Amino acid sequence: MHSATKKIFRLASLVATTSLTAVLIAGCGTGEAVKSEFDKLDAKEFKVVYEVTGTGVKTVTYEEGNQGQMSSETAEDPKLPWKKEFTMKGIATSPNVSLMLGEKGGKADCVITINGKEAKRATATGEFGTASCVATSPAGESS
Repeated sequence: MHSATKKIFRLASLVATTSLTAVLIAGCGTGEAVKSEFDKLDAKEFKVVYEVTGTGVKTVTYEEGNQGQMSSETAEDPKLPWKKEFTMKGIATSPNVSLMLGEKGGKADCVITINGKEAKRATATGEFGTASCVATSPAGESS
């Protein structure tokens, strides 16, 4: 390598190292601000409504709770129309409901409504047909 090339290479390395150090130092100061903003989003509550309508539904399975504390519940031979309402919170909470028809078949819909707006809808038909609705948390959306 020529001495001029070596000098340019060393200068470029020095600039890159200095820039990286500046970014890391600046980033350290904002870590708490980012964590604080995440905590605010993760604390946002939202209203969830699960609904199942139609005929021939054998089971309804749904999640309730909040991030880190979700639990799966099952309703066997539910009386239709079937409905559950919850208040959930958390940016990583994922509301979901699914259904399975029985051996005689039928046709049924599952619907998730979040804060009054339909978020997901699916339809099951036929013998042992299934439908599944999974929605994302609105906590990260701007109000």
